Amino acid sequence: MKQTKKRNMWLMLIVICLGGSIIYIFPYLQYTFYDSMMAELGFTNTQMGNVMSVYGALNLIAYFIGGMIADRFSSRILITFSLVVTGITGFWFATFPSYTAMMIISVIWSFTTIFTYWPATIKAVKLLGDSDVQGRLFGFREALNSFGALVFSSTAMFIFTRSGENFRNVVIFYSIVYIVTGIISFMFLPNDEAGEAEKRNIFAGLGYVLKNPLVWLIGFIIFFGYAVGSIMGRLTPYLTSVFKMGVATAGIVGIINSYGVGNVGAVAGGLITDKMKSSTRFLKWCFVIMAVLLAIFVAVPGVPSFLMAAIIMGLSVRLVQTAVRGVYFVPLDEAKIPAEYLGTAAGVVSVIGFAPDAFLFSVYGKIIDSMSEVAGYKVMFGSLIGFCAVGFVLTSILIRMFQKAEK
Repeated sequence: MKQTKKRNMWLMLIVICLGGSIIYIFPYLQYTFYDSMMAELGFTNTQMGNVMSVYGALNLIAYFIGGMIADRFSSRILITFSLVVTGITGFWFATFPSYTAMMIISVIWSFTTIFTYWPATIKAVKLLGDSDVQGRLFGFREALNSFGALVFSSTAMFIFTRSGENFRNVVIFYSIVYIVTGIISFMFLPNDEAGEAEKRNIFAGLGYVLKNPLVWLIGFIIFFGYAVGSIMGRLTPYLTSVFKMGVATAGIVGIINSYGVGNVGAVAGGLITDKMKSSTRFLKWCFVIMAVLLAIFVAVPGVPSFLMAAIIMGLSVRLVQTAVRGVYFVPLDEAKIPAEYLGTAAGVVSVIGFAPDAFLFSVYGKIIDSMSEVAGYKVMFGSLIGFCAVGFVLTSILIRMFQKAEK
């Protein structure tokens, strides 16, 4: 009986990750097919940027309100709805509509990929198992999402090249995958209906979550951990512009940075967290390790002869950060957030935690433009040491608060 329950838990996780690996591909498709997408739509660079900006700005609102929706409706229904509707809008996208229509599509994608999807999937993963497996569940979730995205992206690239670089075929392929994945989710995911009290009031639990200092602390811990990952995503341009890394090597490093270390780090982080029986303690020491690695990384001279040292140190930071990313929602379990308020809590910490997307790149872009390239990048990466220091302090406070609550 116990083995059957365990098998079902991992099957459900795989189904959830099937959706997680595809759900954000459409909103960020221009990261992979920027030139083809711009040419087919007939947009300017400014218009392409505006499409992304609308999506990003609405997401901060969607994270917050979406959490309350997740507590009111079944995760199975929300996940299925999100995937199917995103797939349907993909067929509209495949007609390469006007600028106004594309802006409307971006608004819809914010609704379906964040508002109805994100808090629901965090809640669904959390409810799959007890406290002793939360690290593994969230760690493997991150790794499986990354692996699935790699498979889907590689398949799309194959279709693109084999069809004479026909971008429409890529969009249609993804649209079909979205809808099929939604149907699979509906077939296999269990219902987790909210209680009667929560059904009567969509704002049930919001007061509890906003007044809970643990939720705010967890949100800011995610903020600083996520910020390190976001900026380390600029590793490849740093290596090409400062260390003069070649295009071929850049492609390899980019894949390893995006998918290779991510899978290893997330799985390792989940396993270690469950062994330590405290995600917060694990996160605390990860911030220390990242600070040390970042100090060495920044100290590497910005000259081509030190390219290999910069690659090794940069990927090392990324490895630890992906371990952090794999488990930084697990403290919600240690905080003993009631199951009926998990969606709301996930929404609130997501608004705080992912806020760096709203301003960080603009700030660092201005810093790099205002000084020499080498100096600008050094300042950018060096500031992350301070982020890690704050993360260490916040996790230390959170650990003390957990210990105090247990007494």
